[in-house]
Amino acid sequence: MEKVHGYPKNLNVQMLISLMLEHGIKRVIVSPGGTHNEMVAGLQYNGNFEMYSTVDERGAAYMACGMAAETGEPVAIVCTESVASRNYYPAMTEAYYRKLPVLAITGVRGYEKIGHLQPQVIDRSESPTDTFKIKVHLPRIKDETDIWESNILINKAILELKHKGGGPVHIDLPKTDGGILDFSDKELYKPRIIRRYTYCDELPMLPSGKTAIFIGTHNRFSERQTEAIDSFCTTHNAVVFCGHTSGYNGKYSVKSCLPAAQHVEYNIFKDIDLLIHIGEQTSDEPTAGRLVNVREVWRVSLDGEIRDTFKKLTNVFEMSEETFFNHYKGVNPKNSNEYLQECIRVKEGLHVHINNLPFSNVYAAAIISKNLPEYATIHLGMSNTIRAWSMFDFDRSINVNCNTGTRGIDGVMSTFLGASFAAKSKLFFCVIGDLSFFYDLNSIGNRSVGSNIRILLVNDGGGGLFKLSGIDHYRYIGVNDTNPYIAAAGHFGNKSKTLVKGYAESLGFEYLTASSKEEFNAVYERFITPEMTDKPMLFEVFTNDYEEREAFDIMYNLDVSVQSAAKQMAKQILGQKGVDAIKKVINSNGRKN
Repeated sequence: MEKVHGYPKNLNVQMLISLMLEHGIKRVIVSPGGTHNEMVAGLQYNGNFEMYSTVDERGAAYMACGMAAETGEPVAIVCTESVASRNYYPAMTEAYYRKLPVLAITGVRGYEKIGHLQPQVIDRSESPTDTFKIKVHLPRIKDETDIWESNILINKAILELKHKGGGPVHIDLPKTDGGILDFSDKELYKPRIIRRYTYCDELPMLPSGKTAIFIGTHNRFSERQTEAIDSFCTTHNAVVFCGHTSGYNGKYSVKSCLPAAQHVEYNIFKDIDLLIHIGEQTSDEPTAGRLVNVREVWRVSLDGEIRDTFKKLTNVFEMSEETFFNHYKGVNPKNSNEYLQECIRVKEGLHVHINNLPFSNVYAAAIISKNLPEYATIHLGMSNTIRAWSMFDFDRSINVNCNTGTRGIDGVMSTFLGASFAAKSKLFFCVIGDLSFFYDLNSIGNRSVGSNIRILLVNDGGGGLFKLSGIDHYRYIGVNDTNPYIAAAGHFGNKSKTLVKGYAESLGFEYLTASSKEEFNAVYERFITPEMTDKPMLFEVFTNDYEEREAFDIMYNLDVSVQSAAKQMAKQILGQKGVDAIKKVINSNGRKN
């Protein structure tokens, strides 16, 4: 082979070499072959690796075990595919049971060739469970998404070498497809580095600049956990962006769905230098969508897993949130709540005129959210329901739940009932759409159902989510009729006024209903009465898809309507100078013109 004069164009190879250097992997044992030559040549050209050559892959892997045990440092082994890679198994089994950090890198001609009688191509998609802690298959890079995926997989694999005691890891590395190999790159590609810390490590310094916390779905925080977060925010001028399922109701809580859903952008979501991400999947998609441009993300979770929700992850802290925030709360304190005040001004500037809302799930949320009895629990259904109710605030005493783990519609009511069985003296509310309700219909016939439950059924005759014109639903525009198949309309009695009524009353429920704002306003107070009633309640409201869509359109354009009205008034009274004055007020509140 001629002398290598550069790195291969294969970005997988460049990222792997770069991240091996960053994570301190400096010893490599290579064996001869064809599909891994780009990797070997790149290692040679770099010149910073201690390289060894061994013809026998079985022996190479055992040598790596000896090196890793002697030095306490990870060792890489590199070979081609076919039975060459199979010969790593005996030593990798040894490494697995001794928790030795051996990184096996094996070349791949192409995953698409598996099973088609191609020379030397074998199926390595699975390995014996006691040979590797994890194995990853790097994609053949075609676009930015593949670069992101490969970057995450390499970081994840290398971090696992020392995670929870350590052990061997396997990376499948695809070679450049066909043609003459190109080794003309002089500079090594610099991928994003992700590091993992535990409570016993020396933790990194907080970056300077604007800091925010984002909480996905999370169990309700204890007083001590809340105090740790609040103290951190106080000393670092930070805020907590969160939805109703975050479990956090501390002083720095910013329920940001409504401003995030607007068609204009606020400064509160801009120029964030550090976003601290805790919790699981979020029910607040608008806010998550606004935070994709943060500069850096730190993930804090006891599971220590790489969850790159915002594609900016740099550090993972495998520890409790309380431990993390208590560690950092006294570092470089700012002792300011200016950021929180800015968020409050933005929220207060968004006025929801309830009387202007059409009769809809949104209208029901606007009325009931602020009137629920203190310390009640409410379970929110998926799709339209969680979107509608996330735009309104509850009293801090209200406990909010939602099946955001999978975001499925199939067990909303059963989950709600299970919770109510466990606390029979407490009021439980459930807001659910018709498809979710009928999917789980049999659950309310359970003999353990108590009088402490109240169900609000929003029956719009199908999947209203698929008829919205707002965020994420432009893709449905152009479909002539979403009702028959996309929205599954017309099932379950097609908005029958007697079907649910008869079923509920036969099961001993008190049944309420409304088909207009006037009817709703006349009966909703009964539904939210704080006293425990003799019977469980089911409140069925009948809405339609076009008013549901109109309600969301109004909610997504509150800022535009406020600005438009203000400018019109200024023109009528003060002329253009008045308009300019209004603009200054708007900008001072953190809005984008």
